[in-house]
Amino acid sequence: MILNIILGLANKFGNLFVFAFILSRLRSFRNLIAKRPVKLIDKLILSSVFGIFGIIGTYFSIEFEGALVNTRIIGVATGGLLGGPLVGLLAGLIAGIHRGMIFAGSFTTTACAVSTVFEGIMAGFMGKFIQNKKKKWMYAALTGAIAESMRKISVLIFSRPFEDAVSLVKAIWIPMVVINSLGLALLFVIIDNIFTEEEKMGAQQAELTLRIADKTLPFIKKGLSSKDIQKVAQIVYDMTEYNAVSFTNTEKIVAHAGAGTDRHEVGKPIVTDITNHVLATGEPIILGHCSEKLCMYRNHNCPLESVVMFPLKENDKVIGTFKLYKGVPNAITAIDVELANGLAKLFSTQLTLGKLEYHSKLLAAAELKALQAQINPHFLFNSLTVIGSLCRTNPDKARSLITHLSNVFRKNLNMNKEVIDLEVELNHVKSYVEIEKARFEEKLEVIYDIEENLNCILPPLTLQPIVENAIKHGLLPKKNGGRVSITGKKQKNEVIIHIEDDGVGIEKERLLQIMSDKQIHEDSLGINNVNQRLKGMFGEKYGLQIESKVGKGTVVVLKIPVIEHAEECD
Repeated sequence: MILNIILGLANKFGNLFVFAFILSRLRSFRNLIAKRPVKLIDKLILSSVFGIFGIIGTYFSIEFEGALVNTRIIGVATGGLLGGPLVGLLAGLIAGIHRGMIFAGSFTTTACAVSTVFEGIMAGFMGKFIQNKKKKWMYAALTGAIAESMRKISVLIFSRPFEDAVSLVKAIWIPMVVINSLGLALLFVIIDNIFTEEEKMGAQQAELTLRIADKTLPFIKKGLSSKDIQKVAQIVYDMTEYNAVSFTNTEKIVAHAGAGTDRHEVGKPIVTDITNHVLATGEPIILGHCSEKLCMYRNHNCPLESVVMFPLKENDKVIGTFKLYKGVPNAITAIDVELANGLAKLFSTQLTLGKLEYHSKLLAAAELKALQAQINPHFLFNSLTVIGSLCRTNPDKARSLITHLSNVFRKNLNMNKEVIDLEVELNHVKSYVEIEKARFEEKLEVIYDIEENLNCILPPLTLQPIVENAIKHGLLPKKNGGRVSITGKKQKNEVIIHIEDDGVGIEKERLLQIMSDKQIHEDSLGINNVNQRLKGMFGEKYGLQIESKVGKGTVVVLKIPVIEHAEECD
């Protein structure tokens, strides 16, 4: 008899799988599992769901000697274990009130109705106890055993005649403890497996997205108009199992990898309504089968049946689309959508950063041109004045200065490279210094102490603005002028250059203003420009280091990493 009752209840276990599936789809339930805050309204929803499941357990009963042998406790206890005392109480009330209102199994109606409420409360406190414990299925089984024992005690208290209650309890206690404990344990195992698998899939997807990002980063930042965008499509295609990957701008296909038709060739204009819809609205589209009227493959032999398409944006402006194709109809899953969404957002971010980097380079180039323009007119007029005065008194000196002047301006006019050799920059500085020495004669002394065979690559117009600043603002305000020392040596993998003067020095507040990125005074344009270009090219630690003492002078230190080829600067 006991075995028959157990087998009869076991046949009702199919609803456990249905219940587990329904629970896994509820946002409030997922928040419970993830231990995120759950609102009161969510708890009320969960209470109703668990209570209804308890009612279903009542209907899936087996009548035995005037009682209902059932799995009602599984729904109520699950609510308490996961949602706490409040959810357990409400679920118990819903299932308990229903049990008290039905006629079937009237011998145990009151006992079962009352015990269901207390079983829910007990499960709620058990849930708080096991909240951070592992192997919850074991505690679920224990909760089932306790709950069924509470119900049998309730039957002995409320059901009469007492002899019949004792006989009933002896007959069904063991099978109901076994089946409900087993059911609760099995339900928690199912729920745990569902979320464990989802977490694994989510982790794998995140890992895949990061690996794709790592490989595509050098190419995507160059923009959709770059030829390298084809490499991005190929990388995504090679690292995933999609039949094709495409990129478009607002007018045409710019990259395609994998299977395709004549319509998918790179360079072909956009003709599909769905792509134009994504471009116009910025909303993604998931298509289960080809529905384009102009597609010759629409009704047969289409190699790309399903597609998920997301917009690509720069500063919230749609500039193109990203598409993942599958060759089977209705094959796009939620995981495909999440992957496409993640990659589209990542690509959009990199496209925006690439555009900002491009504009930053344009700005730096414009600042460099402004610096050149600032140097050229004043320097030219002053130099020509000196040369003119020397033409009669010292023609050889005037001829030499003209050569130096032409060198200075030739280099300024040809400063369209991002980097130059240190030797070239030093020659530029020497030509500039020779002209300044001709102007100020005994007031200016420049000493060079450069290590032999010292070479590195640095941005153009790096040293000259610093030397000019030392002469113009450091030495010339002094009545007797002064000295500028330029030293250079190699330390490990860096070239260290010191430009030191014994001029008037710079006050602390003024020095902070000069090095500030926010307020750039006209007199500090050159120094700030050099500082920003060094940091932008080599990194923050390679910015200028300036030390100054009022009345004693200033030292500017440059650290340049040893890079022998300009390509390495990328």
